[in-house]
Amino acid sequence: MIYLDNAATTYPKPEEVYKALDNANRNLAFNAGRGEYKQSKEAFDLIEDTRVELASLIHRNGNEVIFTSSATESLNLIINGINFTEGDTVFVSPFEHNAVIRPLKNLQKIVNFDVEVLPFNKQTWKPELDKIQNVFAVKHPKAIFISHVSNVTGYVIPYEDIFALGGKWNSINVLDCSQSFGVLNPTDISNVNYLIFAGHKSLYASFGIAGFLKLKNDSLQVVKAGGTGSDSLNPEMPLQTPYRYEAGSPNIVAIAGLHTSIQWLKKTDVKTKEIVLMDQLVEELRKIDGLVVYQPPLKNSFGVISVNLNGYSSEDLASILNEDYDICVRAGYHCAPLVHDFIDSKEFNGTVRISLNYFNDKSDIDELIHAIEEIAEE
Repeated sequence: MIYLDNAATTYPKPEEVYKALDNANRNLAFNAGRGEYKQSKEAFDLIEDTRVELASLIHRNGNEVIFTSSATESLNLIINGINFTEGDTVFVSPFEHNAVIRPLKNLQKIVNFDVEVLPFNKQTWKPELDKIQNVFAVKHPKAIFISHVSNVTGYVIPYEDIFALGGKWNSINVLDCSQSFGVLNPTDISNVNYLIFAGHKSLYASFGIAGFLKLKNDSLQVVKAGGTGSDSLNPEMPLQTPYRYEAGSPNIVAIAGLHTSIQWLKKTDVKTKEIVLMDQLVEELRKIDGLVVYQPPLKNSFGVISVNLNGYSSEDLASILNEDYDICVRAGYHCAPLVHDFIDSKEFNGTVRISLNYFNDKSDIDELIHAIEEIAEE
């Protein structure tokens, strides 16, 4: 099997991550900090140390890290925790995932606010900052949601100027780094209120652990309540971050895997290898007649590329690659409903998404190119 669906989840994981998960399941799977015994305290200490290690990737503090089960849960907690009122306007980029779009849509059934798509130029793929500034002046942004890296095209979205413009109106800026955090970390977070991460993607950890960094002191309502193992006589959630937003037993096993994966990332140049492989892949893809390659004109992308082959739907091409060549890619709309109007891919029922990770190599690319060339010649 050649696995090229790493935008969904990275596979395989580093060997030491598998070992850490097994060790934690056998020796550390206790309710962290909720017992006066050694193992419970060890579990708690590991969680706190993992916060520090993760926050250090962008030079922040561990107490800003809130752990959740998934990036989707993180975005739901944030979207439902923001105090939206009637008449507010929320802005999203054309590249947003349904983990943003659907919670906003659900909340609109309760609160009558507007959701608008930020204007990006279809030729350059750049945000149209003059138009954005003008629309912000008319419809002040209550919140802005932008993916750091598109899960469909790999486009590294220039969020900085948009967030700065929104900041003039005290917008709540949410940067979804599910597709990038760990390998391609944002460098300018001065105007970011919340930053989302997903353990099972570019952090090379397991399913079951994700979260967000709360980087500003703005108010976020509690929408998930329950036990935290502390201040138990208080019927309200504790005021202290991160525990205010972490109801329920923490997934110590997945957190142990994340702790190890961060250590692996710090000593491994994943970014350079992925960039080299992607450059090689795109160069070869562009040589295939009849293949449509969706990439920003300035090649400002990372880890992910989408294609289509004339004469085939995205599902048909992906199925042939799987059944005849044992190559795993993703087909369809990729839970990103807006981007397909932007890149005009609906005629193919979405795109075939190819996404790389550190454990891919040139031979994987060669096999994929050979397969697509054979299909194109039929």
